[in-house]
Order: sequence, then C-alpha cells, then structure tokens
Amino acid sequence: MRIGLAQMDIFWENVQKNMEKAEDFIKKAKENQVELLIFPEMTLTGFSMHVEKTTKDWQQQVHFFEEMSRQHEISIIFGYPAPVGISGQKMYHNHLALAEHGRVRMDYTKLHPFTFGQEGECFSGGEEIVCTPWKDTMLGAFICYDLRFPEIFQISSAKSELIVLIANWPVSRIDDWDCLLKARAIENQAYIAAVNRTGEGGGLLYNGHSALYGPRGERLTTLCQEESLLIGEVDPEYVRRCRDVFPLKKDRREELYRKSRVQVVPADAR
Repeated sequence: MRIGLAQMDIFWENVQKNMEKAEDFIKKAKENQVELLIFPEMTLTGFSMHVEKTTKDWQQQVHFFEEMSRQHEISIIFGYPAPVGISGQKMYHNHLALAEHGRVRMDYTKLHPFTFGQEGECFSGGEEIVCTPWKDTMLGAFICYDLRFPEIFQISSAKSELIVLIANWPVSRIDDWDCLLKARAIENQAYIAAVNRTGEGGGLLYNGHSALYGPRGERLTTLCQEESLLIGEVDPEYVRRCRDVFPLKKDRREELYRKSRVQVVPADAR
C-alpha cells in the first residue's frame, strides 16, 4: 500500500491559499499512485490559537477534503479545528479526519492539548482512541503532542498495524520528534506515518522531518526539511510477521501496569 506524506509549508491562517496548495499535493500524489495522502495538523490554518477566525468555516474545510477524496479517488487524512459546546463555555477541538469516497469516515479529537503552547486555553482534549479498517490493515491516528504519551500508542496498536500522526512540531524540539517516532514504531511493532509541516507560522519555525517508520524502527522515507511529497510503502503482513517472530506484546502485563504505584524505598532501608 502506497502512503504519501504531504510535508506542507502552511500559509498562516489562510484557508483559501492552503486549499490551492493542498489540491496540488493531491494531484501529485494521485499521479504517483498514492492510495493514502496524509497532511499536517490544522492543515488549512496552521497551529493558530485565533480560534474565532480559524473555525468560522470549519465545515467548508472538511467539505473541501471530502470533495477532493471523491474527485481524485484517493484517501486523505487532514487536520482541522472546530467548535464544541462544553458546560456553557465555548471551547474547541483539534481534529484529525480520514476522508474517503466523498465523506469523512473516521474523526479523532486530539487527546492532549499542548498546554505549554497555550493550546489548552482554547482546546479541550478528546476522550476516545480510534482506529478503522483501511485496505488490508487497521489504521490508528494521533495528533502532535500525543506522541509524548506512549500509553495511548500501546492501546492503539493492540488493534492497529499502521498509526498516523499529524503535527506542527517546531524545529526547537525536532530531535525529540525523531527519537520518539522511532521508539513508538519499535515499541508497538507498527508502521508509524508521521507528517510535520515546514516553513514559518505564528512566529515559530518548522523543518519537517516527516517520516514513515517500519515496525522494527527502520526509516522508510528520506529525511527532508523542505516542502515536499514523501512516498513510502506499507505491508501489513510484515507487521504480522514481526509480531509473530518476536511476540513482544504477549509479555506485557496490563493488569500490573493499571494497578501499580511506585514504591519509594527509604534511603536507610536495609
């Protein structure tokens, strides 16, 4: 299965220009026989906290990708912000969606708003880990800061063989990104398809490093910092063989992990 990573330089808060750029990526992906094209987090706006502006046309943003998936007969994963009512207070969700055949058939809400970057002041976290059948595999999905929480990847990979991550991850912490992606692939014996933006947005610099990692942590795409379409192949049978040959998951002690607490041993203990 052919996966495309749309490492895009997002025009800051400019939905129309980003639609034009996204369509170019989609056309190029189709020309290269890509079956699933993945865009960065908040694809058409950038990682903006100006939520009144970026969410006023959120339905148009979703419809655009639905229509692109229909016109070009390609599966598309994209990100978008949308309002949600919580206890009388206007809040927002950071979404990842899978569009296919003209409709969204999977929609995930980011579990962990990035409070260090003020996301938690505007966005509330989701409550569900989701996955869906896609072609011959099971596909799970997360967003950006979720990468730092390995527990949710273990839960997802109990069913998922391909886990997608979309992000706006800045250059100042890109070493963390590289290390954590590889670790998540190895720990979960799963493909990790991670797409980061590039360029500048909201005063932050981004340098891509989008990647497809195999279930043994092997990087399957070239390292690139410029705007580009990266393409890699996914073979779900390879995941199954890796898990059969080295059955790591069978040795997990889930009950112990759920109930355990750290025991602090006194310094003078004998």
